[in-house]
Amino acid sequence: MQAQLDDSQAQPAEQQLQLQAPAVKASGTQKARTQNTCTFLNCDKSIVHGGGPFCIAHGGGRRCQREGCAKAARGGTSFCIAHGGGQRCQREGCTKSAISGAAPFCAAHGGGHRCQHVGCTKAAISGEAPFCVAHGGGHRCQYEGCTKAAMISGGDPFCIAHGGGRRCQYEGCTKAARGGAQHCAAHGGGRRCQHEGCTKAAQGRVPYCISHGGGRRCQYYGGCTKAARGVASYCAAHGGGPRCQFQGCVKAAIHGGAPYCIAHGGGRRCERADCTKAAVSGGAPFCAAHGGGRRCQHEGCTKRARG
Repeated sequence: MQAQLDDSQAQPAEQQLQLQAPAVKASGTQKARTQNTCTFLNCDKSIVHGGGPFCIAHGGGRRCQREGCAKAARGGTSFCIAHGGGQRCQREGCTKSAISGAAPFCAAHGGGHRCQHVGCTKAAISGEAPFCVAHGGGHRCQYEGCTKAAMISGGDPFCIAHGGGRRCQYEGCTKAARGGAQHCAAHGGGRRCQHEGCTKAAQGRVPYCISHGGGRRCQYYGGCTKAARGVASYCAAHGGGPRCQFQGCVKAAIHGGAPYCIAHGGGRRCERADCTKAAVSGGAPFCAAHGGGRRCQHEGCTKRARG
């Protein structure tokens, strides 16, 4: 009788061990998985051998040997992409990194995914739509009614015009910072005009401001060298830029205020009561008759200076 009881008690104990065995095996599997997972808080990526129990993003693997750089080394090199590591563009004279894809070239020379807009050969921006920035690719500005590209580098999902990107650090200025500087073009940011003594911002591909030949020039066949206005290829005198909205008038509209030429009310107006003439540039905001513009420097004379 005692032997039968021992046998009956032994059988459940055996079954219990069999039930526990898979649990022990699962625990061992879980432990192995934990050993291959990045130990950074809340990170579930796989660790990279070398550099501690971390994934690439958190310091694992080989690191760039450039002094002061902590990014991951790429390919068979000892440097990150920014410092020459990884696969490089095969275009002669180009030192940029190649974009992963079929062709071993950088984005500027045909590497990576291309914009799917008909006739466009620019690089597609990573995101939902396979298009370049000009054709709707990448993140868009979140300002109501705006379809421009968002400047994600600044942290805010807006275009430059609506506050996106880096801003000018000059006190009271809210314009966008230009180039690698911390200021807008008006406060010294971006490329500067190379003409001797000029401190204005350079425009277009040449290192000069508009006054000294920079930016787009008028394409009038007569040999005009003035700056082109607006989206047109001509200066204001030859049809470029916004035109006066007064019926029958073909003159250029003056920037600021109403879309009219000076004769029809455009531009700054004289601030003298009951005067509707245009204010003369320079000095006080008045027309020439009421003290605007440069004045005669002869003692006691208040007339307008000429020439």
